[in-house]
Amino acid sequence: MTAVAAEAERLDHHPWWANEYNTVEFRLRTHDAGNTVTRRDQQLADAIDTVAARFPETTPNV
Repeated sequence: MTAVAAEAERLDHHPWWANEYNTVEFRLRTHDAGNTVTRRDQQLADAIDTVAARFPETTPNV
């Protein structure tokens, strides 16, 4: 979560997320674009994938 927070800050993005036990959930959408998915959301999604790849014990649930 810390690594993703740093990426979100770098991209000036503020995703919704939750952490429960061993699961982290993200919801990416841009509020000022009518809650649609924008290029900024995709950039953060790509950054999240890059961070997750550093932890092979994790399994993404898309």
